[in-house]
Amino acid sequence: MSEETRDMLHEAALRIFADKPDDLWAVLQESGFDKTLLPESKGGAGVSWADACGLLMLAGEHASDALLAEAMVGHWLLDHAGVNDASLPTIASSANSEQIRLVRTREGWRVDGTLPRVPWGSACTHVAFVVGSGTAAQLIVLARDAAGISLTSGRNLAGEPRDTLVLESVVPKAVVAAPLDARELLSLSAILRSALMAGAIERSLALAVEYANLRVQFGRPIGKFQAVQQNIALLATQAAAARAAAEAGSEAIDEWLGGVGEPLTHSIAAVSAKIRTGEAAGHACAIAHQTFGAIGFTEEHELHHFTKRLWSWRDEYGNEAFWSRALGERILSGDAEQSLWRAMVPMAAAAGGAAAQAGAAR
Repeated sequence: MSEETRDMLHEAALRIFADKPDDLWAVLQESGFDKTLLPESKGGAGVSWADACGLLMLAGEHASDALLAEAMVGHWLLDHAGVNDASLPTIASSANSEQIRLVRTREGWRVDGTLPRVPWGSACTHVAFVVGSGTAAQLIVLARDAAGISLTSGRNLAGEPRDTLVLESVVPKAVVAAPLDARELLSLSAILRSALMAGAIERSLALAVEYANLRVQFGRPIGKFQAVQQNIALLATQAAAARAAAEAGSEAIDEWLGGVGEPLTHSIAAVSAKIRTGEAAGHACAIAHQTFGAIGFTEEHELHHFTKRLWSWRDEYGNEAFWSRALGERILSGDAEQSLWRAMVPMAAAAGGAAAQAGAAR
């Protein structure tokens, strides 16, 4: 995709989110944003994962409750499975392989088990998920209206649907070899969620700065007080760090699928994306609400639309503790001489080796 086309896509998305249409999801679908990862020959835009994450940052910046991230990945997976009649797909990245039983009978495949907290599970037309690991991983696509599927409605703190689907001898639409295993799909989903979080953090920063310049206390704007300035400066650094982490994670997806990067479960950038954005979200919510005081919690004020999503998204697809453990295991399971410091700062190890060689030469 050319840079000009990418800019046009970005501007079109920005206009849609800024207009805040009542039927936002219908407008996004009509504009084809849910299929942006698909090639142009299949009705998509052929964008990279990094470009897709850029669109998700815009969605997060405007507190969009449309299932854009899940639909993007859903269409990508359904295209791989050869299912072309889906108007509203979603994914179940948190599906536990131990809770799913896939058997092949004389009549064909049957699926039993539970898919917990599926985003927009009640509204979707299809659900895609992956079971298994490595080359044995299988991609399963179910039609939401298939016989044997029952639903328990649920919502996250932000009010977004997170529905549990119980499967009883369901006939799937497709069962094919997966392009990624279950843990890699979880990692990919975490990166996309990080992009949404980065956008919401940046909007929280903008709201805090605007309010600090308008709210007058003791005869001057509260933004003139050093304590408030220090807090907002910290929030700005957290916003920048969150964006950098999300962008690095999205680039890791492109590199991996392009065959030039490590698998997502081995990429430090991919594993770190959700850790850093989750940490930034904690600071951002605390500072933004401290800046606004009680007004930020009121239903009428827009701040809570962002902070509630940040609190919700922080726990979805693995929180900081989950991915920190994964990162530690990744680093320490390799070379016996490997250390956390050498893994995080490889130049230090290289410099140390060069210094040792120079000393030996002398």
